[in-house]
Amino acid sequence: MISANVCAVVVTFHPDSDVLENLSNLHQQVHRVVVVDNGSSLESITPIRAASSRIGFHLIENGENLGIATALNIGIRHAQSVGAEWVLLFDQDSTVTPGFTEAMLRGFASSRWGKQLGILVPRYVDKRLGATIPGISIEDGGLEAAMTSGSLLPVSVFRDHGFFEDALFIDGVDYEYSLRLRRRGLHIEEYTDAVLLHSPGAPRVHSFRGQYLFQTHNYSPVRRYYQERNKIWVTRRYWAKFPFFCVKLFYFSIKDYFKILFAEDNKWEKLRACFYGVADGVRERMGRKDQL
Repeated sequence: MISANVCAVVVTFHPDSDVLENLSNLHQQVHRVVVVDNGSSLESITPIRAASSRIGFHLIENGENLGIATALNIGIRHAQSVGAEWVLLFDQDSTVTPGFTEAMLRGFASSRWGKQLGILVPRYVDKRLGATIPGISIEDGGLEAAMTSGSLLPVSVFRDHGFFEDALFIDGVDYEYSLRLRRRGLHIEEYTDAVLLHSPGAPRVHSFRGQYLFQTHNYSPVRRYYQERNKIWVTRRYWAKFPFFCVKLFYFSIKDYFKILFAEDNKWEKLRACFYGVADGVRERMGRKDQL
């Protein structure tokens, strides 16, 4: 069933062939789909161009990698221009389950927060491991922050509170927007009846004699750079209001440093990227980083 007045925004960057099935499934559930491509190769973008007319989605080609924040903003502005009331945001690796959009709208309508609900997220299931990816709840029963992919927002939220922060480029974009809305009195909620199949990073489970020890995400050096840089940027702006959240960001960083050192490939290159990320974050050198 198609849910009217919902525009899905999907950001792509060198996607594999699975994205076409994801787009087809999504198109059956929403009124409009807009795909914003961030400079994919000709090999990657050609099938998407062909599918845009066959499936029926609108394709915007940026021609270069403008970052996830700017690409999302382009898609959201398109949703505004066609009169959408809601936006569903996705990355290229997320897969909707049957009835996903209807469930999300139902969850928004039944929320105890009413008009103070800023973002609704689904229950995330890692489609490679089959495990639920839990959100972090807080005292009021909401969530600390929302992952971008799968999140549902009224278009009016962007009119009233601005768009995603372009300077972050990638990583931390969802954290910053979540904290911005929470600081202004809005809430974030999870609706577990809606399930999104999601694939964060390239996880690898490490065990010893059959006993689970930990999991690594194996992000590339450039992703590690943006993660560390943007944590500094976000912390500078939201420390006073959300100190515990900011402390946790750096606690997770320290854990990741040890995981990189003892369990990941290209460890020195990744740790070097982390160092440069922290240095640029302190100096507020933002935007796209072409060379590490």
